Amino acid sequence: MAMKILIVDDASFTRDLIRRTLRKQFPAVEIEDAINGRKAQQLMSKMQFDMVLCDWEMPEVTGVELLKWCRDQPNYKKADVPFVMITSRGDKSHVVEAVQSGVTDYLGKPFSSEQLVSKVMSAAKKHGLEHRLASQKPRESISPGGVGAASLDILMGGGRSAPVKATKFTHPDAPVVSVKEVKIPTLVRFENKQFRCMVIQFSKTEATMLIKSDDVVPQVLGQAVLDLEFSGQVNRLNYYIQSVSTTEKKHDSTFLTVVLGLIDQDSEKEVFISTLFDSL
Repeated sequence: MAMKILIVDDASFTRDLIRRTLRKQFPAVEIEDAINGRKAQQLMSKMQFDMVLCDWEMPEVTGVELLKWCRDQPNYKKADVPFVMITSRGDKSHVVEAVQSGVTDYLGKPFSSEQLVSKVMSAAKKHGLEHRLASQKPRESISPGGVGAASLDILMGGGRSAPVKATKFTHPDAPVVSVKEVKIPTLVRFENKQFRCMVIQFSKTEATMLIKSDDVVPQVLGQAVLDLEFSGQVNRLNYYIQSVSTTEKKHDSTFLTVVLGLIDQDSEKEVFISTLFDSL
């Protein structure tokens, strides 16, 4: 029987990225999402979920209020259903409140796809559900190489210049995404401001680049437009920002390493990227 996971977050972009990551890593899982705690309560009253991934700060009903409500329901007790709180509120008092309210695990924002998958696996193991996560039943709704290959590496750096690799739960014969080391000077836009950059790693779904940031620091989960040229043709490609890190071991470094995940699913752009990648 397929495992059912509920994602609760008032940010649609975040919900979409989490959903795509889970669908890629766990193809058999059934996923629903809710825009806030009130909508989540309505869904949970209609159907039974096996796991809840929930943001803390939401309108109407907050994450911790939803958590407390869940634990008061006979079919959502802590011993039965894992509840993972996903939030930027990482101070001790909030962690303690979540633990006292019956949270299973706690994942602080920003986080990487590897961390997200690890938390889901850990929560599933605590309830003997890991075999249902690892099931490989195909999903018709999944197409190969979705948005950024559904990679959600939204980790704020930690000094790493390369993308964090997500734990794989795919078929053994699944193709491995190739990444090429390159040096491509070009332009990128964040929040309507243009920067010169150097793309240093490139794949068909991701791009890692170096930029010199002045007064604007790219925000994780924000959008980026990257100019790439091949055979005299320039394409403006839409990405989302997976991670941002400093290239120097100091907080005020002006040079940043930014990892982007592809958003575009346009067939012409996919052909362009594939042709460019093969030429590198």
